[in-house]
Amino acid sequence: MFRYLFFILYFITIVIYATYYFKNKFVVNLKYFLFYLVSMMLLEIVAQYIGLVLINRNTWVYNALTLLEFNFLLIFINEILSFKLSKMYLNYFIIIFNIIYFLSSLHYLYNGIYLITYNSFASVSGGFIVTCAIFLFFKDFINSDRILNFKKSLPFWISVGLLIYYLGSIPSTLMINSFQKLLKVDIIFISKIAPFLAVIMYCVFIFGALWSQKKEL
Repeated sequence: MFRYLFFILYFITIVIYATYYFKNKFVVNLKYFLFYLVSMMLLEIVAQYIGLVLINRNTWVYNALTLLEFNFLLIFINEILSFKLSKMYLNYFIIIFNIIYFLSSLHYLYNGIYLITYNSFASVSGGFIVTCAIFLFFKDFINSDRILNFKKSLPFWISVGLLIYYLGSIPSTLMINSFQKLLKVDIIFISKIAPFLAVIMYCVFIFGALWSQKKEL
């Protein structure tokens, strides 16, 4: 259920943000956020096709997606930060994530398991770094004039959605490579966490996009 709803909301979110972006309706540059949304959807479709239609392992697709996902997100967050010091910290975050990703990927490649084992270490590290980056944004946001009209701020709503998903999905991501050690009922429960959080995240994205464009009466 959540997976079908997830793809529907995914598509609606991309259409809304792409439409507003090309019409220049937002003061914030949505280029990298759109890259994030589109790359996530396209590679998710590829992964589903490989896994469900071709009946082959699709782990390598998600490993590649991790690189694009967190780089696009971190660059986008860097653009919505208000202060130079925060941007400097975020640049360090981007470097740290890429170092972690490439070192862990080299480890998997050296051991011959890159194509069959999900790089949960890079994904969890990326989720943690994105969470820290969002808190940097909230710090800047609170100390700026934008806090006075936060309900109409698109970056605020995007950050709320991202925080819900990435902070909430870290525990389940940690367990992905340990599924064989868990009971079936636990695997089913854990596998539903990410789609459920994704549904909430995209609902927040859609609400934020529509609400930020709502005219005051």
